[in-house]
Amino acid sequence: MSPKTQKTRKTQKDRKLEVNKEATKILRTVSDEEAFYFYEAVGKPTGQNAKSLSGFLEKISSVKSESLLFHLQREDFQKWIRKTLGDSKLAREIGKLSSSNREDVRANIHSIIEKRIRKLSETSQPLLVSEDLAVAFLGSKSLNS
Repeated sequence: MSPKTQKTRKTQKDRKLEVNKEATKILRTVSDEEAFYFYEAVGKPTGQNAKSLSGFLEKISSVKSESLLFHLQREDFQKWIRKTLGDSKLAREIGKLSSSNREDVRANIHSIIEKRIRKLSETSQPLLVSEDLAVAFLGSKSLNS
């Protein structure tokens, strides 16, 4: 194998690892302090929050339309997704939505987030923490074959 081929394979492996790290970061559960808290208006909390992108997706289905429109107009969704979860791509997609039709907004936000979670889940693979775990995993796999 030529040095150039080896370098290309290493670069591809590095990129895949970066994608996995990015997906893992975006899909993680955050603390209460970093959670997204839904409001209907300034000073009017709904009592609901989301600590992960999947939790956020669930809440989008159940919070009042007023809350969705309030946060969309203020760009709160985009800010939380970009700054807290680290997903600039999803934040841009959400930012393109119009807040003119209440039910369309809910369906559109839900669809965009659901697709993003699916895509990130495909690229996110569990990382092995230690060689002992890898050996144990490989050993149990060959025993079951």
